[in-house]
Amino acid sequence: MSKKQKTDAEGVHSKVVVSLDNACSSICTDASTSLIAVVGRKVFKVLRIQPSSYEVVCNLRDLPNKQLNLNYSNNDVHFHPKDESQLATAPTNGSVVIWDISKRTKNKLYHVFEGAHQRAVNKVSYHPKDYNLLLSGAQDSCMNIFDTRQRMVVSAFKGPDCVRDVKFAPSNEHYFAACYDNGTIQVWDRRYNEHCLKTIPGHNGPVYCCNWHPEVEHCILSAGRDKLIKGYEGITSTGRPKERFTVSTPFSVARAKWRPGHKNHITSCSHFLDNTVQIWDYRRPFIPFASFTEHTDDVTDLLWLNDQVLISCSKDGKVIQQLFSDALRPVDKATPVALSFRPDGHVVHACSDSLIHKSKATHNNSGQYGSSRHSYQPMSFRKPDYDPYPEAFLLFASSLKEHPKDKEGSMDKFISCAKAFKLHGQPMHELCDHNYKVSAELGRQDTAQTWLFLKLLYCNTDPDCSMLGLLQTRAPTRHTSSRLSNVQTPVIIAEASSDTPSSLHRRDSVSLPKQEGAPSIDSCPDETEDDVEESNPPDLNAALDFFESSDQESDVGPAQIIVSQQPRQQGWDELPTESIQLRHNLLARPPSPDQEALSAVSTAHSAQDSSSVSVRPQTKEGMSYNKQSVAITAPWNFSPVVGDMLKFYAQKGDVQMSVSVLLVLGDKTPGLVNEIQQEQWFSSYIDLLIRYELWSVAALVIKLCPLPSINEMSQQSTTYHIGCGGCSKSMENRGWQCQRCEKITSTCSVCNRAVRGLVVWCQVCGHGGHLQHITQWHKNYEQCPAGCGHQCARSGCLA
Repeated sequence: MSKKQKTDAEGVHSKVVVSLDNACSSICTDASTSLIAVVGRKVFKVLRIQPSSYEVVCNLRDLPNKQLNLNYSNNDVHFHPKDESQLATAPTNGSVVIWDISKRTKNKLYHVFEGAHQRAVNKVSYHPKDYNLLLSGAQDSCMNIFDTRQRMVVSAFKGPDCVRDVKFAPSNEHYFAACYDNGTIQVWDRRYNEHCLKTIPGHNGPVYCCNWHPEVEHCILSAGRDKLIKGYEGITSTGRPKERFTVSTPFSVARAKWRPGHKNHITSCSHFLDNTVQIWDYRRPFIPFASFTEHTDDVTDLLWLNDQVLISCSKDGKVIQQLFSDALRPVDKATPVALSFRPDGHVVHACSDSLIHKSKATHNNSGQYGSSRHSYQPMSFRKPDYDPYPEAFLLFASSLKEHPKDKEGSMDKFISCAKAFKLHGQPMHELCDHNYKVSAELGRQDTAQTWLFLKLLYCNTDPDCSMLGLLQTRAPTRHTSSRLSNVQTPVIIAEASSDTPSSLHRRDSVSLPKQEGAPSIDSCPDETEDDVEESNPPDLNAALDFFESSDQESDVGPAQIIVSQQPRQQGWDELPTESIQLRHNLLARPPSPDQEALSAVSTAHSAQDSSSVSVRPQTKEGMSYNKQSVAITAPWNFSPVVGDMLKFYAQKGDVQMSVSVLLVLGDKTPGLVNEIQQEQWFSSYIDLLIRYELWSVAALVIKLCPLPSINEMSQQSTTYHIGCGGCSKSMENRGWQCQRCEKITSTCSVCNRAVRGLVVWCQVCGHGGHLQHITQWHKNYEQCPAGCGHQCARSGCLA
């Protein structure tokens, strides 16, 4: 560090916030770290750094509106390494512009490389040693090197996809790196523009940035949308690049830069959903070393003035200077113990040895540490007032303890149920029956009963259990008939079907003798049919009580009330049929709306079991009642209970049962559980299935899930890029011919043409071709069509 740099760095000692009123895209500092350039779609200013504030040196957009164009709307900016008055920008119109802020006029434009790119330029970078070379990368997949003295393009390069970032290598003046939207990083030699030196397929998705290590040679980091920061070494050497580290971040990474003076520290920020700036130590990649949380919107760029001062800009229009000593330390809030579960059910945990010894000395518990029966009292953790190592994670000597699983905690039942459960393809009652048997055989009585009750609630297939205790097991007697006659019991008047089981066709024919002077129904000429119906409401309980003796009980289950067919002596309960002559056939009258509603078959949300009582037409012998069944409507809506049951299993940790019930119920699930909870359950269950390598079951659950966010998982990561056998280049556009060496990857041994569709080959000799050609060939011949002499058809090794 130069003397001037050191003086300026020591002068910066406080937090500074500058509001520019518009979103910022990029910032850059000059070589002396005294000036900062900030650019954006509506921002283009140069600021001077002062100990406690920033001073605006010039506003390059301070021009009349008619003079402003897309050259003033920029994605990136970079200062000249030697001349602090010159800087280059990457505008959105495809040009590359050089500015001279030392000009006395308002228009600071120095030179415009018009038409340098066909689309917007994403990045510009000066050469660290040859100051006259300027490198640019754009959305049109092109990279250009400009000579600012000759004001022309001296070299042009073509990448495989949109270029996101370009950087010259500090250790080799001829090399530069570029990253693309296809997830690769390439290293180029600026003297050869035909093909790159090395390609690293490092990310699954666009790579947003790359940066060379300022101290370690042949080392570069990259970051992208897949939430990973990766480091590679051996980039410019002759060997194959080796992955040095991987840092997992909670969000996609837009910018990642090395912290000066600390070769293990990386600073990152995200374009979406995250307003913080994170500092990582890649030796401990799962928790940030420090964090800055001053911004209120997404951070777009950052830079270090020195190892203690960080400057960042964001979409909230603010440029904030922060000190490293003011950063938050997430590790201070983390528990100094670790816990992990193995897929087979074992549990391991690690804890500091000093804490273990302290706990033993304090509580003096008996038994071995880590025993399942003995445990120590909770430990208290307190951060010391003085941190002797503020620039590194504290290291502790820890012990790892393993707790093997017991028999009850085994996942064998989970795996067996996942393989045996049926979730579709059959009627619901059959699915419930099958899953009930599976659960019962595995000893899971609670889930077995759940499947049984779901069948009883949603399906009316079991006549013996259809009433489920809604009727009494004894028929009403004479003494209770007057009380029950006032209860409005829903009764359906319907004709008994001919295919009714014989057990339900038992009937009693009772004759009611006519008493002298007793009025008959026909003796009321002024009374209408409606009056008769209103004055004689159908009351099943009263009717059955009238025809049944007091000491006679039902001989069947709760859903059937049978009257004996034994002949009776004429007595008080036998009356002539003339005394109750019917004026009309009860069945000829169309049912009322109330009766039609009561005769509906039970649905998923009404939970009613249907049966009927039929009144036969009048005959010469008298009037007979044929009992088939009784329709009773359940007095409760069971949907909330089913929803609570699903939540109970989920809170219990059995997401398998919750997901299985949702899939079996199908279109009966709306209103039971909200979609957010369902998505969590499905995601957890799929993760468990994948963990236990139940790929087919996981694919079936994804396919059957009605939620779009889960169902679309089967459509992600379905592309597999193959590599050329000659040059090892990844083939993204065409899978049958390499774009680099133009070698055809697969040739048919029959027609000697390129195979562009389905291919079949022998696993022994390696020859093959089109599926139709090879199949037709081996119908007549057993030998390989390539003439190698191998009998491919006989050995059965075609794939």
